[in-house]
Amino acid sequence: MGYRVIIIDDEKEISSGFAQFFPWEKLGYSVAGQFSGAKEALEFVKSNAVDMVVSDVIMPGMTGIELASELSRLELKPRPLVVLFSAHDKFKYAQQALEYGCSNYILKSAGYDELISNFTRLKEKLDAERSTQEIAPQGDDKIITAIQNYVTANLTKANLEDASSLVFMSTSYVSRYFKLKTGVTFTDYVMEKRMALSAELLLDLHYKIYDISAMMGYNNPFNFTRSFKKYHGITPRTFRFEKLGRV
Repeated sequence: MGYRVIIIDDEKEISSGFAQFFPWEKLGYSVAGQFSGAKEALEFVKSNAVDMVVSDVIMPGMTGIELASELSRLELKPRPLVVLFSAHDKFKYAQQALEYGCSNYILKSAGYDELISNFTRLKEKLDAERSTQEIAPQGDDKIITAIQNYVTANLTKANLEDASSLVFMSTSYVSRYFKLKTGVTFTDYVMEKRMALSAELLLDLHYKIYDISAMMGYNNPFNFTRSFKKYHGITPRTFRFEKLGRV
């Protein structure tokens, strides 16, 4: 269905045209309402889930800036992004927009490509915010456990992109989050698990070193030997000899 957006402009021709002819659905949105006044829109937002509010700045009764101020004080779930869409290129308006947490200040003179670019970025911001919110009931332990279980089950090919998709989070967020909660980076965690399992497998003479290398995801045994030595301080061959002697 897409993120729900409402459009507010005291000139109905503008709000109607923007609602009907801009490719909202293609960009991942759906128009939930059009309003000619900010007060009416505010009442709608109080009782309906809205993901984004696109409002003109200068309107009779209540301005877009005043609407943004009111919205910033409400406890809304989801909290909508506020985008001010104005014909006025005045610094004070943009400054006030930032003060009340507006996500963007777009001039009505903006070209089509610029509008597409702006609302595409806003969609990405909504994606990131909503994913984070969805993950936060789940609890810290469940998230980390899910990532760790993924690594264990996919040790040969475990990667940050797939782990991030699993928990519906961006790769940059997972990278920071995992380090914060575990004290190690995702990459170091994967390496730690690979090297620990490698050491166990080296104690079983049924496995050749190049077999273990392939099992750990290394196409080149030399790269495996180098990684193993960097982690354990000795080569796999030396490790096996020291643990098993001449067995």
